[in-house]
Amino acid sequence: MSVPDDAPRLDRAEKHAETVHRIYRDRRAAPPARELLLAVAYALSIAPGDPGRVLTTAARALGREGGRPRFNALVADDAPRYEPPRAAADWGPGGAPGCEAPRLRPYVYRPRITVTGPEESAVPLRPWDSPSPVLHAAPGFSPPPVDYRNAQGVCGANSHHKVLELDPRTGWTIARWFCKRHVDHAERVSEQVREQNASAPEPIPNRGGLLPAYFKAPWEKVYRHYAPARWEPPSYGLSADDWPDPGNPPPARSPRRLRAV
Repeated sequence: MSVPDDAPRLDRAEKHAETVHRIYRDRRAAPPARELLLAVAYALSIAPGDPGRVLTTAARALGREGGRPRFNALVADDAPRYEPPRAAADWGPGGAPGCEAPRLRPYVYRPRITVTGPEESAVPLRPWDSPSPVLHAAPGFSPPPVDYRNAQGVCGANSHHKVLELDPRTGWTIARWFCKRHVDHAERVSEQVREQNASAPEPIPNRGGLLPAYFKAPWEKVYRHYAPARWEPPSYGLSADDWPDPGNPPPARSPRRLRAV
């Protein structure tokens, strides 16, 4: 969006209304990003002030949080980048996804057996001391007839080994997790994806890039000021409108091969 400084006020208002309509219809804009876009559109078209200080006006409209301008964090969060999925993080055995190695035998639920001493040493509970049952499911709930481990044919045990696979078309990360009993599967998968990962393209960004999609400005300079020091502009461009569609990415690049002459 670019509105000349000398444009009639009615034209500026119509342009602002059109931009606001696009922002609210943009499914890529989460509530924080939408608030940032609306503040910049307001500062550019409606708010009185110096036309050359649009971002300052937008920052003033967004206010402060925790003693710091909210504008700073919102712009940093809009920096174009790729963020791997949560499954690719360094999880402990209790928080990592279940082992995805193939299951050889059907999973059978085995309830835990309460270990007690001799019968004469066990003190029976009186009827009024017995705890009332606790229901942790909604009324009418029934467990699925087939356990997910049997339905998907996976081990499902606590994972300890992670293998990262890079999509050959999008460059996105796919996490593969394996338990201690399936270390051989983890080593085999790691060897299978080694060459694919080496030739994978730069990942297509999946976060940010909305400010350049709506407004013209030296956004790379702005992002370098607010984003972390390690941030670098992606080769796909700063605007989210210029990025390839992950659902229809460009064809994978095959590794170079020597041809016998």
